[in-house]
Amino acid sequence: MWNRSLRTISFNMMLLRIGFCVAYLITLVLSFDVPSVVIHALKPKGIRVFLPDEPGITFFLFHGKVFKVNATTFTNKDQVDEIWGFGNKLETGGWLFLDSTKQLHINQRITYRTFVSIGYPSFTDNNALYGDRAANLTINGWSSSNRNSHLVEELIDPESFGPHCRPSRTKVHDARICSGQTIFEDQFDSLREDNWQIAHYIPIDHPEHPFVSYQRLKKNPTVSVQDGMLIISPKLQQDLIASTNQSLLTYTLDLTSGCTEHRICQMSSVGVDIIPPIVSGRVTSARFAFTYGTVYIRAKFPQGDWIYPEILLEPLSKKYGSLNYASGVLKIALARGNMDVISEKYSNNWLDGGPILNAKCLSAIRFYHKKLSDNKFWGDDFHVYMLKWTPEEILLEVDGEEWGRYVPGASGLRSWLPKSCRGSWFELLTGGEVLAPFDDHMYITLGVAVGGITEFADGLTNNDRTHSKPWRNRGKKASLSFWQDREYWLPTWTQPDLLIDYVKVVAL
Repeated sequence: MWNRSLRTISFNMMLLRIGFCVAYLITLVLSFDVPSVVIHALKPKGIRVFLPDEPGITFFLFHGKVFKVNATTFTNKDQVDEIWGFGNKLETGGWLFLDSTKQLHINQRITYRTFVSIGYPSFTDNNALYGDRAANLTINGWSSSNRNSHLVEELIDPESFGPHCRPSRTKVHDARICSGQTIFEDQFDSLREDNWQIAHYIPIDHPEHPFVSYQRLKKNPTVSVQDGMLIISPKLQQDLIASTNQSLLTYTLDLTSGCTEHRICQMSSVGVDIIPPIVSGRVTSARFAFTYGTVYIRAKFPQGDWIYPEILLEPLSKKYGSLNYASGVLKIALARGNMDVISEKYSNNWLDGGPILNAKCLSAIRFYHKKLSDNKFWGDDFHVYMLKWTPEEILLEVDGEEWGRYVPGASGLRSWLPKSCRGSWFELLTGGEVLAPFDDHMYITLGVAVGGITEFADGLTNNDRTHSKPWRNRGKKASLSFWQDREYWLPTWTQPDLLIDYVKVVAL
């Protein structure tokens, strides 16, 4: 939350030369989206603070406190230095504060506030302070209500910032990037395995428990590239094992050769607990992960009962935990494949997506959706789906039109979760940034899932109410019941493939 402030700061010119700690502000509540700053510690000395430009900003002030290396508390006794000063407007855009005298070290923490003005400051003489010549600085503008925090993780050569490079708030491991730079792109002229890892495992621990195994197949592949498109195709497991004269109901699925992600890779059908009846594809951006940025994906969604696309950002380190999406998942876009269902929320003309903080309360933070009119469906054609992920918010667009914007509440994004959705994992989020758990590296996932226990409500029927969803989400026979109903749902799979034209990620 950023607050409008009207502040008169009086200071002695001698104090200004040695670095006076500016006390911030009387606040009046008016919202203004002040950009987050980008901080770089420099070698051998110095600090660089960049503020992206916004219309109307005419003044920028930075104030930071530096604490001991590896400090665990941030009180006055732990403070070792102070940094403050005014930023300069850059010809290339934005504002830059630079202090080449400060010596910073790895694992030092800087807590800071920034202040921006919406009008030019005015200076007047004032002899009342200590009997010396001083100045009154009257500023109309905005400041953060709480201190932000930055951990020095590396010291950067200042020459690595070119003259036309605007520092970006986007973070990529071991890379120096500029604002507006394309940091990942694939047009799918070929299947680039330096960009993507093809999943090969049984997702038994998946919070949505889809009725699929992800397999990398040499013949009739689930993941392929053709005519400049990435194609992800679900198939029947029974068709793949037909040549062995074995039944899905008694088969042992063994994916240990080439198993990915240290997942469960072997399973046998025993009674009602059968192996996944659908074989599908899934790819992840194997060597690319990032924090904050804008993702563009041009895609054509699958159509067919109980199919849904996976177009996600998933956490790399899972620093808040791995169970039930404790470290969060961002669904860039989702439209279920059903064309004939009585509840439009579960049909192919209802676009869904956004952040997930807990698998048990998926609907708690799904505030937004977008429908198509005139009997059109999202799987009828290609659309460009965009997710913009910043330190302050998550924005969703389709074909250039905004359809969702997630802004943190008083205690962060977690504010929107009801108490019934909170557990021990929830307390870990209080140690993160305001957008936690979405404050760490994430990677791209593309795939096709089927069924499961979260994406389709119990009791769904087709429009004339002659046929119902064949399984119950908490039923022990969910996967088996789905498989036994294949004579009804399989004919609806007229377009089961997910088609991806391109994927692009741009730095903020």
